[in-house]
Amino acid sequence: MRNVIFLAYLYFIQGLPYGLQSRFLPIYFRSHGMSLSDISLFKLLLTPWMCKALWAPLVDKYGTKRKWLSWSMLGLIITCIMGSVSPPDLLAQLAVVLFLFNLLTSTQDIAVDGIAIHILSHSELAYGNIAQVVGYKMGAIFGGGVLTWLSDYLRWSYLFLWIGVVYGISLAVTNMFVPSQYRQESNKSKEKQEDIGDKETQEELDERGGKLPWFIQHFIRIFQTPGTKWMAVYVLLYKLGEQGALSMVPMFLIDKGIAASQVGFWTGMVGQAVSIVGSFMGGTIISHLRWSTKNLLQVLSIVRMVPLLIQFCVVCYWSESSSSYLYVLSIVSMCAMLLVSGTVTTATFTMMMQCSQMAPQSIQATHYTNLATLEVLGKLTFSVLIGYVADSMGYQFIFVLFIILTAIIIPLTRNSPVAFDINNKNS
Repeated sequence: MRNVIFLAYLYFIQGLPYGLQSRFLPIYFRSHGMSLSDISLFKLLLTPWMCKALWAPLVDKYGTKRKWLSWSMLGLIITCIMGSVSPPDLLAQLAVVLFLFNLLTSTQDIAVDGIAIHILSHSELAYGNIAQVVGYKMGAIFGGGVLTWLSDYLRWSYLFLWIGVVYGISLAVTNMFVPSQYRQESNKSKEKQEDIGDKETQEELDERGGKLPWFIQHFIRIFQTPGTKWMAVYVLLYKLGEQGALSMVPMFLIDKGIAASQVGFWTGMVGQAVSIVGSFMGGTIISHLRWSTKNLLQVLSIVRMVPLLIQFCVVCYWSESSSSYLYVLSIVSMCAMLLVSGTVTTATFTMMMQCSQMAPQSIQATHYTNLATLEVLGKLTFSVLIGYVADSMGYQFIFVLFIILTAIIIPLTRNSPVAFDINNKNS
C-alpha cells in the first residue's frame, strides 16, 4: 500500500503543470480577451510530452530513477522561481517557463512509470492506475481549479512560489523515500533487465548483421509486442472527442457571460473531483467486479455519447431567456462526461500496462512510455487545431465533430485483441 501511496504522490506533482496550462491559463487568458486560436497555440508547449519516447531509453539505460527524479524536481523549483518573475503579459517569457515545466515533468514521468511498471503485479494494476490517474488529476485540480480560485486573492508571483514549495517538499520526500523502498529492488530489476536485454539484443543484432544500434532495437521490439499496434491506434483516438468537448465547454460558458471564477470552480475543482470518483469506479469495476478492461471500455464507449449529445443540445439551443436552465444542464452534462472520462482513463491505462507487461522486461518502461506518448500526441495535436476550427466554424460545428470522433471508438473497442481479456482474467 505504501508503494501505491507514494506513486500517487509522484503523479500528483506531475499533474500540477497540466492543471496550470489546461484549466487556469485558458480561463485567465479568455477572460482577458485572448482568441481561442491563440489560446490553442499554448498547447504546443506540451510538445515534450509528445517527444519523451525519444529519450525514454536514456532514462532506462543511464543513471538511477532516484537521480532522474531528484534532478527533475530541482529543475522544477528553479522553473517556479522563473515563473514568479514572469508576468502574464510577457507571453514569450511565460512560454519559456511553461516549456521547461513540460520538459522536466515529462522526463520525470518516464522515471515514475519505470518504477510503477516493475513494482506492480497483475493484481495490483488497477490500484496502481487509480494512483496514477487520481494522483495526476489531484495535481491538475491544484494547478487548475485551486489556482483559478486563488488568483482572485493572490498576486501572480505568489502562485508560482506556492507550486515551488510543493516541489521542494517533493524533492525532500523523494530523497528520503526512494532509496529505502526502491533502490535494492530497482538495482535487482536493472541487473536482470540488462542480462535479458543484452541477450535479446545480441540475438537480433546477429540476425541483422549487427547493423542496428541498441536505441533502434528498443523501438523495433516495442511494436513486435502482441497487441501493441492496436493499442497505439486506440490511445491516439480514444480521447479526441471527449477531450475536445471538455476543453470547449468552459470557453463556451465564458463567451455566454458566465463569470470566470464560476467556470473555474465547476470545471477545475468540482469537475475534476467528479473525474476522480470516476477513476475510482474504473479501478473498482476491474479489481473487485472482475470486469475485463476490454468489456468495460466497450460499454463506456457507448455510455459517454449521452452527455456529449446533451452538451451539443445546450450549444444549439442556448438563449438569454433559458440561460439559467441551460447553464445548469451544461454543468451537469460536463460532470457526467468527466465521471465517464475518469472511468475510461483508468481502464485504458490499466490496459496499457497489461500490454507493456507482455513486452520483454528490458523494454517494458520504454514500451509504456511510447503508449503514453501516443496518448498525449493524439490529445495535444487535436487540441491545438480545435481553437482555429471553433473560431472559424463556430461551436455547433465543432461539437458535431466531437460526436463523430467519439462514435468512431465504439467499433474500435469491439475489435480489441483477445489477449487483454485473458491477461485481466488471469490477474
